[in-house]
Amino acid sequence: MSVKTFPTVGRRTQVTAALAGLAALLVGLAIFSGPGNQADAAPGKAVYLGKMSAKRIPLCPERCQSVVLVSGIQAKAGGVANAYRVPFVGNITRWRIKLGKPSAGDQRFFERKFGEVPQAAIGILAKKEVDGQIVFKLRRRTQVQNLTNFLGKTATFNLPRPVKVNKGDYISLIVPTWAPALSVPPACEIINGQMKNATVCDTFNESNSWVASRNRNTCNQIPNMRNSQPQIKVDSLTGYGCRFNGALTYGVRVESR
Repeated sequence: MSVKTFPTVGRRTQVTAALAGLAALLVGLAIFSGPGNQADAAPGKAVYLGKMSAKRIPLCPERCQSVVLVSGIQAKAGGVANAYRVPFVGNITRWRIKLGKPSAGDQRFFERKFGEVPQAAIGILAKKEVDGQIVFKLRRRTQVQNLTNFLGKTATFNLPRPVKVNKGDYISLIVPTWAPALSVPPACEIINGQMKNATVCDTFNESNSWVASRNRNTCNQIPNMRNSQPQIKVDSLTGYGCRFNGALTYGVRVESR
């Protein structure tokens, strides 16, 4: 039986997460090989990377948790591998993020721990090999957006100047502070040390996973400023050493050029 894993934090779930023994799966090269999302799409078209994630419901306010202090790449969505790999040379013209709405208490907790303003941006990554290790170079990114007015809604950001992407780039979600943008089904909830519906949860986990900009030695730790940082500096190289189950609820429109 697989274990529900994600480096998120909720006001009432920090201790629960630790006691439940949330385990992380180390990222291997296989997760970024094989068939990609719409990899054979012809130039001259537009695609939306994140269709499956758009159907997911963020956790807040029920079982409220947020993605914090991290950059994440949705590696598999709805059973599709490389779900956020760009299929052709093009431009990102807009991006969107579906957000849960934390309770007043949960929101105060996130603000106190991770920053007063929920924020997110989109990153364009190129996969590199350095000294035998797979890392990702942040080629470009969008402006960091204040998400305060969009909690409980789907925020769409039309880019005044399209962001160029190359075939094979990966699109990440950058979270400098916190964002309630993770979907995990109720079946994965752990109650009194037991998963609510292990069969349903396992099926979901086999089809939905993402990788985080964290060292693999910290995958099991609750994220904080010491062990988790978003990849936000252009031209930086970062390893995405932790893999977690769940769906990050973001998407981008890519138009060929």
